[in-house]
Amino acid sequence: MRAVLSLLAMLLALTAAAPAAAWTRPGHMVTAAIAYDEIQRMRPDLLPVIAALLDAYPDRGPFQVAVDRSTGAERARRMFLECARWPDDVRLTLYDHPSWHAAMWPAVAADAPPEARARAAARGDGPVGDAIQALQLNLHVLGDPKATTSDRATSLCWALHVLGDIHQPLHTAQLFSAAWPHGDGGGSLEYVQDPIGPEPIVLHWLWDDSINRSGVAADVDRRAREIEAAHPRASLAALSAATGPDRFTAWAHGESYPLAVSFAYGAGIPTAPTAAAAPAAPDAYWQRLRREAEVRIALAGYRIADEVVAALDAAKR
Repeated sequence: MRAVLSLLAMLLALTAAAPAAAWTRPGHMVTAAIAYDEIQRMRPDLLPVIAALLDAYPDRGPFQVAVDRSTGAERARRMFLECARWPDDVRLTLYDHPSWHAAMWPAVAADAPPEARARAAARGDGPVGDAIQALQLNLHVLGDPKATTSDRATSLCWALHVLGDIHQPLHTAQLFSAAWPHGDGGGSLEYVQDPIGPEPIVLHWLWDDSINRSGVAADVDRRAREIEAAHPRASLAALSAATGPDRFTAWAHGESYPLAVSFAYGAGIPTAPTAAAAPAAPDAYWQRLRREAEVRIALAGYRIADEVVAALDAAKR
């Protein structure tokens, strides 16, 4: 019993220290829908390969619920959408890897006291969280023809999910300031009023929820196609700007992190440490947030497609 209690305490501590889920589950489904559309356009020959992988998935329950009574191409698409959100659905289970959801570098505010600056400096040049390493590992397994089908299916879902995570700015930064000398957990400790809901919301969730709040497959597809139309691949110069072996770090630290520093934190949005005191989010902030989040989601979706295609092609060699 003492061992069980110790394990429970450890899991609770990990949960408290980790940021909230990036893009929420419906948001991750949107990235997957964009990616699926891209794979269907670029490499339709790979769709049966993906469907066969997901049919071998070890955790069948969530996939059976997602598929419902759909068949054929629609069934495969729904499984792919579920694949992207599955790592959030299995939090606090044996499948969970809490440290894989983020790679957070310190963002030090001008008013940060010396002890906060010292804490940030003590972390060195690397981030807190293993998202970058998780991407490298899971894409390697996905592209390994010697890996089991079950392991490759699991790695596909983690790759889809973590690629989405590193495109959310507050999964790549943690604020150290006078108000948050120990760090704000990627915005998970700061409250504002939800601009489109009745309850207060943490700053992290304000970003997460900005893309889509419905997990219904038809709503996800509709939102994905709106974003694809507004941000076609050809309009996003960043897609060709960061490639090569360090691309995951470039996407997280070179794109998402500067946006967190300059805008997510740097635009001066008022926040409070408790839900009861949550101030309103300025409309100008909210409108720009939605525009920035759409671009990040579009980039994530197109990059997921590229990475999955490359890995599946590697598995054929």
